[in-house]
Amino acid sequence: MTLLNVAEPKPTRKGQASNAEVFRSAARLMVKKGYGGTSISDIAQAVGMTKAGLYHHIAGKQDLLFQILQHAHDEMERLVIEPAKQMGDPEHRLIEITRRHVRGILDGGLEFTLLYRERHHLDDAQQETIALRTRAYLALVGATLQELAMEGKLRDLDIQIGTIHLLKTISGIADWYPMFSEINEDHLVEQTVNFGLSAVLKR
Repeated sequence: MTLLNVAEPKPTRKGQASNAEVFRSAARLMVKKGYGGTSISDIAQAVGMTKAGLYHHIAGKQDLLFQILQHAHDEMERLVIEPAKQMGDPEHRLIEITRRHVRGILDGGLEFTLLYRERHHLDDAQQETIALRTRAYLALVGATLQELAMEGKLRDLDIQIGTIHLLKTISGIADWYPMFSEINEDHLVEQTVNFGLSAVLKR
C-alpha cells in the first residue's frame, strides 16, 4: 500500500536525521532512479549524513527498503485502518477508508505508494511480512463490502475483485496525480469517494 503523512525532510546537521527523513529521501530517490540505481551514498548525501552515520539507521539498502515499507504499513494502520475499525456502519466505514487513504497519499505518500512495487527486492521472509500486512488491509475492505452485501446494498460483485479494484483505484492516484496537480486535492478526495461508492453500491 503506502506510507501516509510523513513530514517533508528538513535540513539537518551532518550526521543527524530522523528515521522519517531517511525513509522519505530514500523513497524519493528509489522512485526516481530505481532501487538498483540508488546507492547508499546517494541516500546519505540526500539526508545530509555520512555513509557511516546512515549505517547507524540501517543494515543495508535492502533493510532500508524493508523498513520503509514497514513504516508505510504502520502509518496506514494508524491513519486509516484503526480509525475505520471504530466505525460500525459499513457504508460510512468504506467512505472513511477511501477518504483517509486518498488524503494520506496526497499529504505525503506519493513516493511510498510508488515504491511498493519494488518489494520484490526483499528476501522471502521480508516479502511475506509485507504481504501479510497488505492482506490484512484487503481483508478489512473485503469484510466491509461483505457487510454491505448482507445489507442488500452491494452491487452484484465478486468481493475479492471489487476490493482489489477499489484499492487499485486509490493507489493509482500516485501514478497520475503529479501530471494533473492543478486538480484541487479536496475535490479529488471527494470525487474518489463518489466514484468508489458508485462502483460498488446500488443506487
